Formats: sequence, structure tokens, C-alpha cells
Amino acid sequence: MHLSPNDSNQYRYITLSNALRVLLIHSDTAQQSAAALAVNVGHFDDPDDRQGLAHYLEHMLFLGTEKYPKVGEFQSYISQHGGTNNAWTGTEHTCFFFDVNPNAFEIALDRFSQFFTAPLFNEEALDKERQAVESEYKLKLNDDSRRLYQVNKEIVNPDHPFAKFSVGNLETLGDRDGQSIRDEIVHFHSNEYSADLMTLTLFGPQSLDELQAWVEHMFAGITNHQLRGKTIDVPICVQKDSACDQRGSASTRGKADSILGNSDETLGSTGILIQVEPVKEFRKLILTFPMPGMDQYYSIKPLSYFAHLLGYEGDGSLMLQLKNKGWITSLSAGGGASGSNYRDFTVNCTLTPVGLEHVDDIIQAVFQYLSMIKQDGMNEWRYLEKQAVLESAFRFQEASRPLDLVSHLVINMQHYLPEDTMYGDYKMAGYDEELQQSLLQYLSVENVRATLIAKNLKYNRTAQWYFTPYSVTAFSAEQRRFYQQIDPSWQFLLPEKNPYICYELDPRPFENGGTLPELVEDLEGFRLWHLQDDEFRVPKGVLYVAIDSSHAVASPKNIVKTRLCVEMFLDSLAQETYQAEIAGMGYNMYAHQGGVTLTLSGFSQKLPQLLEVILQRFAAREFNPTRFETIKQQLLRNWRNSSQDRPISQLFNALTGLLQPNNPPYATLVEALEEIEVDELSVFVESILAELHVEMFIYGDWQRQQAHDMATTLKNALRVNEQRYEEALRPLVMLGDSGSFQREVNCNQQDSAVVLYYQCTNTEPRNIALYSLANHLMSATFFHEIRTKQQLGYMVGTGNMPLNRHPGIVLYVQSPNAAPAELVTSIDEFLNAFYMVLLELNDYQWHSSKRGLWNQIATPDTTLRGRAQRLWVAIGNKDTEFNQREKVLEELKTLSRSDMIRFVVNELKPRTANRLIMHTQGIAHEDAPRINLGQEIGSIDEFQLRPKDTGLG
Repeated sequence: MHLSPNDSNQYRYITLSNALRVLLIHSDTAQQSAAALAVNVGHFDDPDDRQGLAHYLEHMLFLGTEKYPKVGEFQSYISQHGGTNNAWTGTEHTCFFFDVNPNAFEIALDRFSQFFTAPLFNEEALDKERQAVESEYKLKLNDDSRRLYQVNKEIVNPDHPFAKFSVGNLETLGDRDGQSIRDEIVHFHSNEYSADLMTLTLFGPQSLDELQAWVEHMFAGITNHQLRGKTIDVPICVQKDSACDQRGSASTRGKADSILGNSDETLGSTGILIQVEPVKEFRKLILTFPMPGMDQYYSIKPLSYFAHLLGYEGDGSLMLQLKNKGWITSLSAGGGASGSNYRDFTVNCTLTPVGLEHVDDIIQAVFQYLSMIKQDGMNEWRYLEKQAVLESAFRFQEASRPLDLVSHLVINMQHYLPEDTMYGDYKMAGYDEELQQSLLQYLSVENVRATLIAKNLKYNRTAQWYFTPYSVTAFSAEQRRFYQQIDPSWQFLLPEKNPYICYELDPRPFENGGTLPELVEDLEGFRLWHLQDDEFRVPKGVLYVAIDSSHAVASPKNIVKTRLCVEMFLDSLAQETYQAEIAGMGYNMYAHQGGVTLTLSGFSQKLPQLLEVILQRFAAREFNPTRFETIKQQLLRNWRNSSQDRPISQLFNALTGLLQPNNPPYATLVEALEEIEVDELSVFVESILAELHVEMFIYGDWQRQQAHDMATTLKNALRVNEQRYEEALRPLVMLGDSGSFQREVNCNQQDSAVVLYYQCTNTEPRNIALYSLANHLMSATFFHEIRTKQQLGYMVGTGNMPLNRHPGIVLYVQSPNAAPAELVTSIDEFLNAFYMVLLELNDYQWHSSKRGLWNQIATPDTTLRGRAQRLWVAIGNKDTEFNQREKVLEELKTLSRSDMIRFVVNELKPRTANRLIMHTQGIAHEDAPRINLGQEIGSIDEFQLRPKDTGLG
């Protein structure tokens, strides 16, 4: 197996007697064990009259087996032992995965293996989980990506399994003619879930021999139906005279033509314009080029070559020229649906209102750029650049979270040769010009379909299941001719050689230093922290710069101006920094409660060079009026679109807006943005720079002198006259001893939702431990009670929600079935009874739960970037000894069961708790009684006059 030189794990790839392929991974330093199983069965395998069955089966496998019959027992065991679990169903694969404390791995694995050998499918669970699938389906009815996905399903060959409805609902999964669906789901599981279609990955500190013994004992009993190598022979396209030549049989053509409303057979899956109406306000043009499956070429990655050239953002690029015309705001290339016998290559443009009037011109520009690639862009050196970047990324690959690693590799095993399981994502075996040229035939006018997504177009059809309005028309002969013309006014250029690519990379020598960041410059208004990494030893680095200014957050208008400046700054950088991003470096700037933060990360050798480019652009402080107007409209659209977000998301946004005055809700931002003009920004930035405080953290393989040099570059860029140096305050409204507050948010959607938030009055480590443990103990039980048993909704959970360092707990439900009053009643009943759950835990369960949380908190950093982020958060939280985590762990160790019961009764009991109830009454429940559980928050301004904690961190 081809492994990264930076990878210290041990691997063993075996095939069991039943043809199940297994990858075993041993790590000496593993704090968690993890497992994932993937099966080459997805919604493509659904019976035509039971669409969504594969997805329904994925849900059901968690709900009891012959050996472990209790519903919810698997999730409880995993949660109790410090783990998480989940699963997903895709087109051709389904994947199940979990992580857990290593000492519980063997039993967890035994429970997991029973999903595939002896599931129960008990009748009560079948009925309840069918409701969960229905809730999941309803949850996405207004999701624009899901609505577009359904339109695409209706454009392709209806005989191809891609055309099937993937999620399922009560209609497709209901009992029929008095017969339960149970026999069908048992039949599907026993016939389709074959061992030779499965891959399994295990990770842990256990030896490879021990892991192998477990696997052979637990998984060898899965039946092998000899199904490996199954194929899809039906073409996905219905098209005439195209490069794909995938038109299919006469019966297939007739079926497709009738769906597309085209009895005279002039329409197919390409050579067409599809117009789609979105729920949210946005405009997009997607050009899709259908191709055959590309899995066999994973070691060459030929499409990434075209994606790089079309997605280039520098001088003369397709994106930059269209952007300068004011027609688009972004462009990406390469992504698209893919499967065993098809692969879509897409060019995706976000349009401006003006761009909506120039769709044909944009399509013509894309084909003219493609023509230039065909003529001048086929060069081996371009391929070798991409190869060098991927080789460096693989050579200095850093560890992933165990759960992420196993769930990724188990899918790689489905697609790559065993020796490429780790390397396949990075492998670029060599430039194959003949292959590249052969793929160009698919990037043609005859083989494209254009999808235009915008409001107020012409629609004459409605997609099934998601009710998406859309229309389909063939390109006219005139359009086809126009798309193939050459317009001399376009000044297109191909990318030059990339100056940021590093071909010789090694970590810099390690200077003797500590293991924690050191304050190496402490000046008025400026602090520099530095740490040279001594553990990961990769030639990478991370740099953070927090620019605090009380002026930046002095009012909603100033907060919006800050965000506008950030967006304009990032927009102005794209042209100059694109090549650096391609070479494995990245940057971002974001606004927050104290001002803005700039981050850079990636290969360290040329990051200082990237920092200089960024700071030169900052020093120029150019505010282009045309780009301002485009970005302003973009922000307005995004913030207005938030009113179409899921109710639960809107409640969380409203909650933070209530409690954090420096983080106002979207409606407030929209109101402030509408009246801002471009000529205000230059003066505004000067005002920010006149009263700022800068905190900088440099971590990676850089030595101290290099950190000082980068800090000097930064200080020079920010230097203005007569600065006042001060950190911005970050106020948090305190609920105090006021009982329950309630606030209704009008979402104007079918579902109802509630969020209950409990706030800690201080930031002491003991309370962080208490709130964290309470959430850890209740999460699986709450999910089982509210979702699995009561079926109140699909989006159900609890979570830690620290705000401005104050610990907090939230419990939330979004429901198509119940009004807020009923949801809060169910949550309150749960909270009132929860102390009984704690009393019923035996000593082993209690200590396992504590150990599970301990392991989660104490998990060591697995990547340089992960450690950088943790240390940066500590700096921001004024934890300058970098020992907050250890203090919390010490407190956790001392917590007794009686401490937790006292906490639940005193702090969470509904009758006496101090809490905030956010709620929205869905249209489906508008006649139901309203919530009346506490003080209604009418005026936000008045509520925010309450006492606040105004910390700096």
C-alpha cells in the first residue's frame, strides 16, 4: 500500500472468507477507536414501486437486532462511551460509521456487526421510523439544491436509476393492501446487502492481529450473494447526435420525450435550456457536460486539468473577464454528479441581475475559452504543476479524526485498487495527451445542457415530489451558431507558470523553544505570539491576525460597513492570490464581535510572500463603485434569503442576535446596509485604524526571526497617525434570575420549531464541566425520546452553546407534527424526568459516560492546523497559560452523580429555570394554542438594556 512518509499508522488489507474487504489500521497514539462499513447499495437499487427503500433501510438498521433488541440501545451505548454514530445513503453506496472509547470498541463492534447479520425490523420501529423519513423529506421541500436535484432527475433518461426518488416518504413507503412493508424491507436487506459488495475499515490502538480476530469473528457471517461487479447498462442521457452517443433504445427515447413534453423527439438531455424557479432569491447558470464514468481514470484525474484552466481567476481568466463585465460574481468548474457509468462536468456561474440578460453571451464566452484550451492549452507542464501540489500534500499529509478517516477510506476501498486506498485521492500518474484530447469532444455545444436558476422566468412544468417550477426548451439553430463564434473583444489568457509552487519542501530546523506560544512582542496596541512546531514537523504554518476596533462594532451600521469592507477586500484579492491557493496556501478574513480577523495557512515557504501581497492590497484601500454595488446587492440578497432558511436556523440566528448586541440578526443587517454608500467606506476604514488593537499568532515551522519579520510587515501596513490602542468589548446580555423569557420569530413556514437555551452566569471551569457533562449525558436519551419514540420531528437534539465564554445548553426541535406549545411540553417532561435517568445509571454507566466526555475533551490535536486553532482560541479567551482544558478536566474528574442531579434539578427544571425560549409557530399549526411560559420579549432594544457581561475575549 502506497503510504505518506508522514503516516506512522500500521495498515493491513484483508479479504474475509465471505469476500468482505477489510482495512485494519493500528495507531499507537489513538485516543478513539472508529469503524465504518460501506455497501455498494444505494437508492439506485430501490424497487421501482418502493422508491426510498434503501434510505429507509439505513434508518432501520440502527433500531434493534436479535442479539441487542432494544430500540436506541446502540446509540446509547456509543454515546455513553464517548462516541458518535451516523450513516448516509447515496446513489450507489450506503455508509455506516461510529467512533467510541477504545475500551468499548469490541462490544460496540459486535453491536454494529449485528446490523448486517441479524436486524429485527420490529413493527413499531418500522412505523415510527417511516415518520422520521417523512419528516426528513418534508424538511428539504424548500431546499433549493434538493429541488434542482429533482429537476435533473426528470431531464435524464427515465430508465436510468438516477431518475428515481431517493429519499422516500409515507406515500412510497406506506403499507399496502393491508400488508406491512416489513417483508419487503427484510427481502431487500437479505438480497441486496451482500458481503462481496461491502468494505469495512477499523481504526484503533488495538494491535492488527486483535482487530483481525474481531473482524473474522463478527463479520464473516454476513452472506455473500456473489453480486460484486454489478453494472448499470442503461445510458443516463437521452440525446441525439451528441458526443456521448447515449441515446438508448427507441422505447427509452419515447418515454423521455413524453416526460419532456416532446412527442416529435426533438428534445433530449442535452442541447437544451432548463429554467428553474428557486425558493430563495438568487441567480445561477450551470453548464453541464455529461460524460461516461471516470472511475477507471482515477490515477490520472484528466478532468481536473480542464477544471483548473476553466476555474482560473487570474489575469485574462474567463471568470475575471465575465466579472469585469458585471455579469457574474463567481465561477467554478469541474464538479458535478458522478456514478459508475456517468460523470457530469459543470461550469457554474453566479449571475448578477445584468448577467441574467446576457446568458447567451456567457455561454459563448465559455465555449470561446474552451476553444483556446483546445488550441493552446494542452501542455504537460500544466499537468506537472498540479501533480507537484498533490504530491506535496500527500507527502506531508496530517492525521485526520479517526471517524473522518475510516468513513473516507471505506469509500475509497469501493473505488480504488487496494494499494491506492490512501494514495488514490492524490495520485496523478502522468500526462496522457491522447486521453485529454479524447475528453474534449464532450465539452461541446452539442453535449451541453444549460440550467438557468432565477425568479420570474418562464416555467410550464412542476417537478414531482419537490414541486419545483421549471421549463425545458431546445437551443435554437441561431443559438448553437452563436455559441461557436469567436468574439475578438474577449481578451482571454491561459494561466502562466505558478510562482507559488514549492518543489523542494522540508520543515525548517527546530530552534530550542517551549511547547506553548510565547509572547515575543508586547507593544502598545500590538501583541505577537509565536510557537515553532516541534511535533508535526511539516513545512506548513498558520498565521492569525485579530484587528480589534470598538469603532468597527459601535452600531449596526458600523458592523455592516465592516462586513462590506471585508467582502470587498476579499473580492479584490482573488485575481492576485488564486495561484497561491492552487499551490496549497489559503487565506480568509472574517468579521466578528470585536472587529475582523485575517488568517493564512498552508505551505510555509511562500506564505510570507502571500502575506505581503495581501497587505499591499490592503494598503491600497480601493473601493471600486461597480464592485461595491454588486457586493452590496449580494449581501442584501444573502441576508434576505435567510428568511427562507429552516425555522430552526432562523431561531438560532435570532437567539444570538438577542444575546450578543455586536452580532445583530439578519433583518437588522439588511436595514443598515440599504442606506450605506461606497464613499463612506474609505473614511470608515481610517476611523477603524485610528483606534485598534492587534493580536498576532504565528505557528508552524517558522523560526522566531521569521515571525518578527512578518510582524514588521504587518505593523508597517497598519501604521497610521495618532492611533489610540484599545480592545473592543464583547457584551453578552445576561438572563439573570428572571425565570423564563420567550420570543416568537415569524418564519412563515409549515414546520414549527423551538430552541430552549440555558445560560451559565459565569465562566468558571467547574461550570464548563457541569454544562458539558449534562449535555453529554442527555443527548442520546433526548434524541431517542423526542425523535425515535415520540416522532416529533427529524431535527432534534441538544448541544453545548457557549457564548462569549459563558457555558450554555440548548435543546431544540423542528417539527411538521406539533406546535411549539406541545414541543415545549414534551421537552419539559423530559427535563423533569431526567434526574430519574441519572439515578438509574449503574456505576459502570456513570463512569463510562464521564470517561467518554473526558476523552472527547482530552483528545490530542491531530493536525498542525487543529492545534493552531485551539491555541488561537485560548489567546482570544485570555487563557494565556493555555491550561483551561486541563482545569476543566480536573473539575470533571471531581463531579459526582449527586452534583449532576443537583445541577439538573436546580438549573434545568422548567418550573424554576432561568432560560430563553425561542419559538416559531408553523403554518401547519397556526390554530394551535400559543406558548405562554414566561416574559414575552417585545422590544429587542429594551431587552438589551439588561445587565451584560462585557469581557474582552
